[in-house]
Amino acid sequence: MADARIKEILKLLDPPAGFRPWHGGASPSGSLRGVSAEEAVWRPAPGRHNIWELVLHIAYWKYAVRRKLTNEPKSSFPRAPSNWPDLPEIADAKAWKRDRALLKEENDKLVEAIEAFDPKRLDKKPGDGGETPYVDLLMGIVMHDTYHTGQIQVLKRLYAPRKR
Repeated sequence: MADARIKEILKLLDPPAGFRPWHGGASPSGSLRGVSAEEAVWRPAPGRHNIWELVLHIAYWKYAVRRKLTNEPKSSFPRAPSNWPDLPEIADAKAWKRDRALLKEENDKLVEAIEAFDPKRLDKKPGDGGETPYVDLLMGIVMHDTYHTGQIQVLKRLYAPRKR
């Protein structure tokens, strides 16, 4: 029998069709339906993050948590700098599609790593000297997704009058 914590984490990271989380928001990928490249680069004010930056940031942290789960050696994330990657020089529809695919790919890899993770290790700490147990890392990435998905939803609403 699968661990109930892992089942819930997987349900929140990779929601089944028709599932609506309690907070009403979609997954990060789901929140991007219908978002154009133009909308994704829009900022509500100077110095504020935009949807595209949030997508790359979310993808990076999925990558980072997966590396902890699988004890992978540090490698390089496909975009730089790591935590808040720069937007592409040409932020067009093609680049936007590529970066949305990166988010989906990192989410899929994380889901696969969680499915393969031994639940007996959930309460243990990674062997890299980290102090955070695996279960907290996994719950943390779920909360990270929820937080930033909420930001994406707010940015979409703020941008909506510009679509008219």
